[in-house]
Amino acid sequence: MLGKFLLTAAIIVLAFYAIRQRAGSTAQRRDDAHAAGAAVSGGQTGLFSRRNLIQTAAGVVVVTMIAGSALALLQGWERARDVVTVEVSNPITGAVERFEAKRSDVGDRSIRTLDGRRIRVSEVERIIIHEDR
Repeated sequence: MLGKFLLTAAIIVLAFYAIRQRAGSTAQRRDDAHAAGAAVSGGQTGLFSRRNLIQTAAGVVVVTMIAGSALALLQGWERARDVVTVEVSNPITGAVERFEAKRSDVGDRSIRTLDGRRIRVSEVERIIIHEDR
């Protein structure tokens, strides 16, 4: 998850750098053309100039991505804190034991219950997770 976040951040930084470089070269060409007395093309287009429109769109995309990432992280954190009922069943003896634990505390072969006990499950036992909702 952290790798995906860092990759996204690197792409955003590179995109801003490329846009800034392109905007700088366009502004330099306009200044050169204006100094030579030529008409400057690409004036105002409606309320925003083209450059401001692109920057605004990029800003909206970045804010949307950050808000979406924050929402996904928050939902994952909430889901990990959900309390679930865990059944440990032994198919050989037929015994079933029930425990309550947070979802993040249930592993492949171990469980940490709400009261702090660590339970290790053998290879023949099964862990069944029931949603309490």
